[in-house]
Amino acid sequence: MSDGRGPGCDGVVVAAVQDAAARGGLLAGDRIVELNGVTPQDVLDVEDAAADGTMWLRVLRDGHPLDLVIAPHRGEWHGISLDRGGLGDEPRVCRNRCRFCFVDQVPKGLRPGLSVKDDDYRLSFLHGNFMTLTNLSEADLQRIEELRLSPLFVSLHAWDDAARVRLMGRAAAGSRGALERLAAAGLELHLQVVLCPGWNDGEVLAETVERTSELESVVDLGVVPVSLAVQGDLRRVTAEDARAVLAAVEDWQRDFRERKGDAFVHAADEFYLLAGEEPPAGDAPEQYENGVGICAALEAEAAALAEAWGAGGSGSTPPGGRGEDASDEAAIPQRPAPGVTGVRLLTGTLARPVVDRTATLLESAAGVPVRAFAVGNDLFGPHVTVTGLLGGTEVLSALRRDPLAAGEWLAAPRVWLPEDLGRTLDDVAEDEIRAACGGRLVVAESLGAVFARLSR
Repeated sequence: MSDGRGPGCDGVVVAAVQDAAARGGLLAGDRIVELNGVTPQDVLDVEDAAADGTMWLRVLRDGHPLDLVIAPHRGEWHGISLDRGGLGDEPRVCRNRCRFCFVDQVPKGLRPGLSVKDDDYRLSFLHGNFMTLTNLSEADLQRIEELRLSPLFVSLHAWDDAARVRLMGRAAAGSRGALERLAAAGLELHLQVVLCPGWNDGEVLAETVERTSELESVVDLGVVPVSLAVQGDLRRVTAEDARAVLAAVEDWQRDFRERKGDAFVHAADEFYLLAGEEPPAGDAPEQYENGVGICAALEAEAAALAEAWGAGGSGSTPPGGRGEDASDEAAIPQRPAPGVTGVRLLTGTLARPVVDRTATLLESAAGVPVRAFAVGNDLFGPHVTVTGLLGGTEVLSALRRDPLAAGEWLAAPRVWLPEDLGRTLDDVAEDEIRAACGGRLVVAESLGAVFARLSR
């Protein structure tokens, strides 16, 4: 079936349908040329129309027009998935020349999608991706304001224009103005600064924190350390740098709590680990995916599991669980089943102290050995130390060096092996890793989901 795409052909193409869309007769491959009287340009128009309830569509199917009505039940998703990764339009790409761009550090030979530099306000709104505001037209800004797209996630890196341009290139000269405009429109904003020692720390960072805190709709700002496979103009964050950043952040937090009632600025867990300190619990949920509070949430969930097992009970929900496996953790699972002789928790090298403490908490009540399985990064290099950027190849090598014992399981975080891809960053399939584990692999969003699987 033709998708109707061609020169001068407007609208959006349907990739898949379910629920209300399927009941309404919509098919994959249909091109929606009119939606509630308007020609849709992307997924935002579909979601905006869905907010009104009943959706009136005119579609082209094999070149022929057809009128359809989609009427979702109360609280039901409309069921329309668009092509082009769900956007229904080509993703906006980055115009910057960031000195620290991690995409530029992706090794050659990996799947092409890893080298796409998306910088799209729609992905920021829909999925929480950080954008830089440097590729927005006046029409884009007006659309964001008219649709009230909120929350949005913005990588600013420096309030000072000159400092920002030195780091990101000339395209970033106007991004602060765009930020101030969106803030004036009352849109909820969450900011990120990638800290590069000698470039945007010290007084530059202090100005960034203070000036962004003055924008009422900026809710919080997360500071993360630059990640460099190879040093050049930029250098990696040292333990001394990390301690300096933490001292400044903690001072600012005390001040903001007095003035604003919340901490506002947050250092990613990596800074604490680099400084040899224990990361604190996070109180900025929208900065969680930015690495704020992840370690404390992991340990809190382990403590809740251990407490429940020690008490011989179950039924409450452990803190810290997130994501698609939430249904598996509606109640604290039982201890591992009798056939489970041990559990290894996959981690990168930086978080090993945290995972060691987590394993100790779990082992004390689980009734089986639990230990960290720390693997160095061969894909990007040993200085890239987070679990999510491990390649499958180095995990397979580590398993060959130290195979699982009979009945021992490997538990890995879903961020390392996304379910929709079923492959690691270096294209090692989940089935290959599972085979290397003798079938004893569980990949999940949380400890609760891990032990729900192991208790069966």
